[in-house]
Amino acid sequence: MNNHKNKEIVFVAIVAGLLIGSAAPAQADSDWWHRWWGHDRRDEGADRREIQNDKNEIRDDRKELGQDRRELRQDLRNGASRGEIEHDRRELVNDRDELRRDQLEVKRDQRELRRDRR
Repeated sequence: MNNHKNKEIVFVAIVAGLLIGSAAPAQADSDWWHRWWGHDRRDEGADRREIQNDKNEIRDDRKELGQDRRELRQDLRNGASRGEIEHDRRELVNDRDELRRDQLEVKRDQRELRRDRR
């Protein structure tokens, strides 16, 4: 009788495990599921690191933009060719676009972080 009881307990445990395991993918996007397993805290740290990395990229983009502006001014003072000046101006446009993209990415990541905290 004791052997039969053990088999019954093992069977119930297996069935319960299968049910919980099959519910995990179905509930993967649910907030309570993530909070239950502690994903919010780990994801928040990763989000903060991502935002910090994006801010570092913005700082580097601003530095590069400043250097390219100085280079353009220097080329204008030194009487560089039209091709060189046009190249410098294209670099400035590209730098501004990259800076704008990185700033939008930081704003998006910050919005996501605030939304995830709720």
